[in-house]
Amino acid sequence: MASSSSFFSADAALELLVSCAHAIEDGNLKTADSFLHQIWNLAPEEHGLISKLVRYFAEALVRRAYGLHPSYYTYSNLQIPHPLYYYYYYSRFDINEMVGEAIESAAIGKKRFHLIDFHIPHLYGRGYLFKTLPNRSSDPLSVRITVVLPTFLKNTVDFQEEMEYLTEVGKPLKIELKREDLRIVYANSLGEVDESSLDLRRTNDDEALVVYYNFKFHTLLAEAEAMKKELIKLRQINPEIVIMQEQYANDNDGNFIKRLEYSFRYYSNFFQYYSNLFKSGKPLDFNTAKYYMRQIHNIVACEGRDRIMRHQSLDEWRDLLLTAGFLQIPLQKDVENLHALYWVEEIKEEKGCLVLSHKDCLILFVSCWRPRAGEEQFKFNLNSNKLRQGIFVFHC
Repeated sequence: MASSSSFFSADAALELLVSCAHAIEDGNLKTADSFLHQIWNLAPEEHGLISKLVRYFAEALVRRAYGLHPSYYTYSNLQIPHPLYYYYYYSRFDINEMVGEAIESAAIGKKRFHLIDFHIPHLYGRGYLFKTLPNRSSDPLSVRITVVLPTFLKNTVDFQEEMEYLTEVGKPLKIELKREDLRIVYANSLGEVDESSLDLRRTNDDEALVVYYNFKFHTLLAEAEAMKKELIKLRQINPEIVIMQEQYANDNDGNFIKRLEYSFRYYSNFFQYYSNLFKSGKPLDFNTAKYYMRQIHNIVACEGRDRIMRHQSLDEWRDLLLTAGFLQIPLQKDVENLHALYWVEEIKEEKGCLVLSHKDCLILFVSCWRPRAGEEQFKFNLNSNKLRQGIFVFHC
């Protein structure tokens, strides 16, 4: 792994971090403090992104040692992660085209779309989710949108601002959106939405329901009951397609030292990717730095329900959804021809999913799903090592 300065390597920093973590686990805070002093001295903040990353992990260990667990959720944390969004945005034409083809295939004969999303719309920036919608007709495309936001944002989000943003970005794409077509509801997940506050049934047989989980699903793993309710709700509303986008990471191990080791390697590669993406060597902007600092603090310092960041491997996500009664909709295209189009990235197909990577660093994946028809009950296994839960049988 590349050094961020002449004074230390990322591997050497990880060794110190792990030693500090063991001291904290043993309750030896004096020894842990001596390791932290070495880390601060070897990783001054002005020595680049890797030094900044090392300090984030050191801060996370301090938080773990002293039980300092601030709330993860803030307004800024609800936007699409900055570097990941840049990555997605630079690839958006081909990725959106592939997702659009999957939506079109799943929604044959439908003339109207109902989109369900979990992010404040204007924080998406250009294009919103409209870029994924197929529209081969010269006629305007009729769309309605339901945005499900955490309850702490109630009375904070400006409905008129979001309506104006969606109207503006929809115009060049021939999206027809009326005021009554936008609904903002407040719940921590779709599974918590009360039917009395929002009717998710289709307005007519011509409407296709599309659910977007952009960097959302992993937050439901903190509680087995939350994931259970979400999957039950999805099967009840029976969307034509569910689009899932997550970091290609695996930092949900029950052993916090293993989590630290894996997440450090992942974020080291990821920060190196960010440096290469912006070859001018510019530092992380404040919001991006804060976003990833909070992720790292949460992964390393927190346990139980406080640990919101629970990224799983692609295989684990596939196992969870397949055994929970969902069928995968493969993203089918000759992705080999896409590689030459981008100067920092690689796009490949893996088990029907679209995977974006930089060199050896897997960044994110996109996959599409739908509920399997004709089953009245299903079950899924939440890994007991990660959630200490068993196998649940759901009656739908």
